[in-house]
Amino acid sequence: MESALTELLTDLEEAYSKSEIRKHCIDNGYEWFYSLVSSSLQPGGPLILGFNWGASKDEKYKPQKSISKTDFSKEDVGSLSRIFPYCKKYFGSEFISKITQSNYCFFRSKTEKQIKSIDIALCEPIFIRLIEIIEPSYVLCFSSKLRDFMLRNNKISSKQSKIIKYTRGKSIVIYETIKATLNTGIEICFLPHPNYPMKGEARSEAWEFCCGKG
Repeated sequence: MESALTELLTDLEEAYSKSEIRKHCIDNGYEWFYSLVSSSLQPGGPLILGFNWGASKDEKYKPQKSISKTDFSKEDVGSLSRIFPYCKKYFGSEFISKITQSNYCFFRSKTEKQIKSIDIALCEPIFIRLIEIIEPSYVLCFSSKLRDFMLRNNKISSKQSKIIKYTRGKSIVIYETIKATLNTGIEICFLPHPNYPMKGEARSEAWEFCCGKG
C-alpha cells in the first residue's frame, strides 16, 4: 500500500501544477500546496473524508512528499476528537486507531470557495485511485460542502436519509443526515461536523440512523 500511495504523490504533484489554486497562491505569495492522505496503512480500515485540506492565510505548508504510518487516535485531530465516543460505541475501541484521513480535493486553501471546478476535476482520478488502494470498509464524511457536491453530481447512490428536527433558541432547525454508497460500492455516511451547532440528542439521533444496527 505504501508504495502505491507514494506513486500517487507524483500524480498529485502534476495535477497541482495545472490547478487554479496554485495560480492563486503564486499571485498572492501563499505556500499552501497539497497533501494526499494521513494513513494508518490499514487495509480495509475506515476513512474520514472531507472536501479539501485547510490552510491558514499566513502559514506556510510543504507538499506531502512521503507516506508514513500514523495512528489517528494519537494525533492532534482538533474537533474530530469529539467523534471518538460515537466511533467506540458503534464500531468498537480499535476502530479509531485504524482510521485513514483524506479529502476529495487534495489542494489546500483557506476557504472552500477558493477551490474551483478545475481543481476538483484534477483531483478526482487521484481520489478514485486512492479509494482503490486503501479499500476502506466504511467512509465517514463531516463536510456539508462535499455532501452537497456529491449529491449534485451523482457521485453516490442508494441514498437513505432522515430529517432531524431540534430547537435552537426560538427556532426549529432541520438537519438531514444521509447514508448512501459511493459509486465504487463503499458505504458512506454524512454526519454533522463536530463544530456544527447541534443539540446532543439530535447529534446522537444522526449517528444512530447512520451507524446503528437497527
